[in-house]
Amino acid sequence: MAYPVPYSAPLPFTLADGKEIIIDGVVTPYCSRFSINLCAGPTFDNSDAALHFNPRFEQNEVVRTHKCGNWGPEEKHGGFPFYRGAAFQLKIVVRHHAFQIYVNNNYFTDFNHRLAKEAVRYLYIAGDVSINRIAFSDVIINPAVPLTLPISGALQHGKQIVIQGVPRHGAQRFNVNLVCGPSFDGCDVALHFDARFNFGSCHNTVVRNHKSSGSWGGEETHANFFPFSCNTPFEIRIYVEHHGYRVTVNNQHFTEFNHRIHPVQRVSHLNIQGDVNLSQVSIQ
Repeated sequence: MAYPVPYSAPLPFTLADGKEIIIDGVVTPYCSRFSINLCAGPTFDNSDAALHFNPRFEQNEVVRTHKCGNWGPEEKHGGFPFYRGAAFQLKIVVRHHAFQIYVNNNYFTDFNHRLAKEAVRYLYIAGDVSINRIAFSDVIINPAVPLTLPISGALQHGKQIVIQGVPRHGAQRFNVNLVCGPSFDGCDVALHFDARFNFGSCHNTVVRNHKSSGSWGGEETHANFFPFSCNTPFEIRIYVEHHGYRVTVNNQHFTEFNHRIHPVQRVSHLNIQGDVNLSQVSIQ
């Protein structure tokens, strides 16, 4: 999906610790500059801005500042990670003390809050850039297991679920489930991703399945490797695509699971249970 630039739209939430704004775009081949702004109002010229993030190609600098009637002092350190004609991903993570900014999954800088983050209501983008994805997510730090988490707005194509954790010492199994309701036991399950270290007849096997009307479907177990080890951190990413779910583990493609329950919007909750400690969970 392409977004018009200039782009102005209200944020779906009040900014708080752990919220994320993710922007995928492409710098135009002739780019002079572009800016990404977190504003109090919908029009950039007439509202305060808690963050003005402004790559300037003629200077090879990324300027960060704020506006409260007048512009504040500029910050420019940190290098220049953008290229004319190249795609980029910008991620703004809201922390208690600052906006934490990542470019192409690499930490770039912190911008300490100069205005109250809670005053921000709009995202405004302008300049020589095209935007093809804007996503928002909550990041949950160190949640308890079992975890049942509602998915805001239900599941949709283009969303991704990111799970970071560590299998416990002596783990038998843990599983990640996309559930059509708040109860794993009582609701349909669109994806059951079950990492079995030593459970029943399964050893170092990841079982994928679904459940409909109380009955489990056919299991899928094929895989070229088992990506989990006890006491070793992992990251699972589940991408919701038109044909099915695509799963990577530690940035390596692991498997795909075709949709068996339609439409994907029936999925309303993420459920995680078993012998695992979670460090971070987000739905983007």
